[in-house]
Amino acid sequence: MQILKKFADSKSAKIGIVVALGLSGVALTYHQYDKAKKSRIIATQNPPVAENEFGQNRFLTQTGAIQRWGQIVQDSISYKVDLLLKKGESYSGLVTLEFDAKHTLTDLYVDFRGKRVVSLYVNENKINNLDWNGLFIKVPKEFLRTSQKNRVNIQFEQDYAKDGCGLHGYIDKDGKQYLYSQCESYFTNRFFPCMDQPDLKAKLRFTAVCPKEWVVISNENADQNQQFNFAQAANVVKDYLPQELVESQLQNLENSDSYNFWVFGGTKTLPTYLFALVAGEYWSVKFQGEQDDIPQTIYCRESLKEHMINLKDFIFEVTKKSMKFYENFFGVKYQFNKYDSVFVNEYNWGAMENPGCVTFNDFYVFKEKKPATSYTSFANTIIHEMAHHWFGDFVTMKWWNDLWLNESYAEFISHFCQENIKIETIKLSNIPVMFNQRKGWGYREDQMLTTHPIAGEVINTEVAENIFDGITYSKGASVMKQLMCIMGAAKFGEACGNYFRKFGWKNAVLQDLIDHLQEKFDNPEFTLSYWKQQWIETAGMNEIEPQWDQTDRSHQAKLTVFQRPALSQFPTLRIHKIKIGFFHDNGIDSIDTILKATEENVITYDGSKGYRALLLNYEDQSFVKVLLDQESTKYFSQNLQAVQDILTRTLIYRALFDSVRDGKISSEEYVDFLLAQLPRENSDEILNTQLLYLQSAIASMTPRKFKKILGKRVFTFLLEQIIKVSKDPQQENKLILLRNNMAAFAYDNTCVDELLAWFQGQNQELSSIECTKDTKWAIVKLVYASQKYDSNPELRKEILEKMLQIDTSDAASRAQLKCKALIANEQERAALWQKYVDPNDKESAKMIAESMAGFNNERRYLSLEPYQDKFFEVIIQIFQTKSNDFSKTFYDYLFPITDDLASLCNKVEKLRTTVPENLITLKMQVDKSLDSLKRQVKQFECFCNQAKLATQQVQENEV
Repeated sequence: MQILKKFADSKSAKIGIVVALGLSGVALTYHQYDKAKKSRIIATQNPPVAENEFGQNRFLTQTGAIQRWGQIVQDSISYKVDLLLKKGESYSGLVTLEFDAKHTLTDLYVDFRGKRVVSLYVNENKINNLDWNGLFIKVPKEFLRTSQKNRVNIQFEQDYAKDGCGLHGYIDKDGKQYLYSQCESYFTNRFFPCMDQPDLKAKLRFTAVCPKEWVVISNENADQNQQFNFAQAANVVKDYLPQELVESQLQNLENSDSYNFWVFGGTKTLPTYLFALVAGEYWSVKFQGEQDDIPQTIYCRESLKEHMINLKDFIFEVTKKSMKFYENFFGVKYQFNKYDSVFVNEYNWGAMENPGCVTFNDFYVFKEKKPATSYTSFANTIIHEMAHHWFGDFVTMKWWNDLWLNESYAEFISHFCQENIKIETIKLSNIPVMFNQRKGWGYREDQMLTTHPIAGEVINTEVAENIFDGITYSKGASVMKQLMCIMGAAKFGEACGNYFRKFGWKNAVLQDLIDHLQEKFDNPEFTLSYWKQQWIETAGMNEIEPQWDQTDRSHQAKLTVFQRPALSQFPTLRIHKIKIGFFHDNGIDSIDTILKATEENVITYDGSKGYRALLLNYEDQSFVKVLLDQESTKYFSQNLQAVQDILTRTLIYRALFDSVRDGKISSEEYVDFLLAQLPRENSDEILNTQLLYLQSAIASMTPRKFKKILGKRVFTFLLEQIIKVSKDPQQENKLILLRNNMAAFAYDNTCVDELLAWFQGQNQELSSIECTKDTKWAIVKLVYASQKYDSNPELRKEILEKMLQIDTSDAASRAQLKCKALIANEQERAALWQKYVDPNDKESAKMIAESMAGFNNERRYLSLEPYQDKFFEVIIQIFQTKSNDFSKTFYDYLFPITDDLASLCNKVEKLRTTVPENLITLKMQVDKSLDSLKRQVKQFECFCNQAKLATQQVQENEV
């Protein structure tokens, strides 16, 4: 699964668990990983008996998953899922679960978090006293058997999801309805009843009755697609379903001649989270490849057809070339029958690796020309999901503590692949620079008190939902890059190929991969088990800082590298293989070194060349925070453009931004430094990254009363630059980057005025530059947010109506919701708040988020205060009554905005003490908020002490 950066800001028992389950001294044991042995499960002859782990109604525990795994004969599970998909808000289905049981002394539980369980049959016995607690359906042990295969039939009803988890339903502006499933991490049970854990892999076959005009897509191709006929459909399912269920679901279907009946081929052996189904009036285009190519088809909403036509060749090329690269690098063929790329709306993620039916956020179906960085990120998402067809789909983690086996690997190898294939359809950006930008997500999260090991402790599925983060993706990817750097690419690829061949269609654990890599690892200084313990199984990051004598011109000059933990709570020091770059007037020299896991490493270098600066982690090989010494900082600030290599400049810029984030230099100093540097910067990749850093520096590291001034400085700079580059056709990409970022810095009303004049065709300076649809929407939202225009409602209404005529897409609906919330009066705000907290409200989470973004907007600061206390009054209730995804949206979008950080910290601290233990997601949200607030306090203090704006104001007040 790939997480878009825009969504990314939104998973504890030991791995070693002994579950005492036996009345007769019987145990099912999960052994802890050690340096010599892989984690393994040992099941003794006698059956397990344990405290019921399935009494929870929020999540599946790891202990429960272990217990259930011990009840089932592996490779014996199959599902047949027969769905009746109607237009509207709900659907129904029949599930046939077949499996062999190891014993019958405990009840079995099937997961289903849905609307209604209609009936349950176990081995043809109807269970009249149905026991379902809202998440687990009890299959009574007295009806199970070990002598032959068991069959469980479940009839269920469910609503289409509105939060992107389960089977999500969406109706487009043109009235066409679209469905898609999203099952990772623990959402298959919101789609249909199943034993929803990754090590109970199974084969699946779908059938679907749905409206004729809908197309249905799944992991496998459809064997049948014809007009619905009860007799024919019943003939397909009669061998495994009780007649009563067949008749109940299919016989009395109204207007049955307006439905089609689809029958899909059976899947390979997959974990439940990879089962996929998509349905609706999707438009499609097939890949016209060569005879031996895997069949490819792209699907998207009909309303996006014209935009997809412009992207289809790019998507097909990236998909084909990345598949061939992985086949060659691993020496293992792509294992599935097709590769469909389905673009879906209201998606929580960037994409999901469902084998043969990969779903993508249709945010990627660009409606206007984007900068090269956007196409590069899109290509990387495609390549990331392709990697999962080996890591995750073919070989699957056993439990969520090894999620990194999927995500860290895919995140790393996708960038490695992208560097090694040539895409001709569209020009892409510098891949190492893009990887470093993505790495920042991991750096940020690994310096928070909520950090965790890459292979963390995951006691239940709610914890699992919360480890799709910068540690699992970004840090994990960086660590894999370091490992390949240590081993060499060829040996690394060969070891992975051997791993796939051994564990194909099975589950694996961390040590399995380490063992295979160790076979090709010949470093005598340490083993990979030692390396694994340092990097994979401990939390936190290190920072390194050089100390050297710049005046030492000897051939045996000494450099001391100090290593320390970035957070004292996570004291582990690590081995780092890095390069050190030495800068002199004629270029850069570098040396390779391995830093030992010690506080000091002394390195000898040739000082006779008169080096003026140095950079640790040159070429970005390790995951480590780099601090600059005083002399190097001075040199780089004066000579940055003399550094020719783009990645090297990126690393220097990052080190400077870290100083702002750490409260060592103020956001004003950083803004002024960048505005002096960027006119000379020839890398669009760096420009893109620095504009993101500038947004962050002003938005979250600057006290509110100074944001207008700093924002205007950047806005004025962008305005000057955009006019300059617009005269050069060769700089179109830079023009797009500058244009797309202008609105983000329009804090001051004079900036909004200039943008509005551009919108209205009255800005002479910008008259030759296209004001695109996305830019116009950004301007409309700024006008609605600005209190200056409260006295001119007619103007607001005019520009909004103009945009609604230009744009009839769902983007217009979302923008309209935000605008409405921005100008809501007190009575309307009260009504909106009631809608947000209503547990029965059925609007999609994505649409509500737009309204929340307008409701809780900094530019409407005075109207926010009444709802700060309300937020803390209701937040526990929200997490108790709503889905986690909606609740996180509520938390992120409505978290109080204030400069009174001390008061806000106190309120969050108080909330922290009242959150119930079972609300794990809320606890993690609160802890992250506290961490961010404390860092923000430090940033504000730095601003007040060091920024000219603040010190001048103090002096003026004193006068």
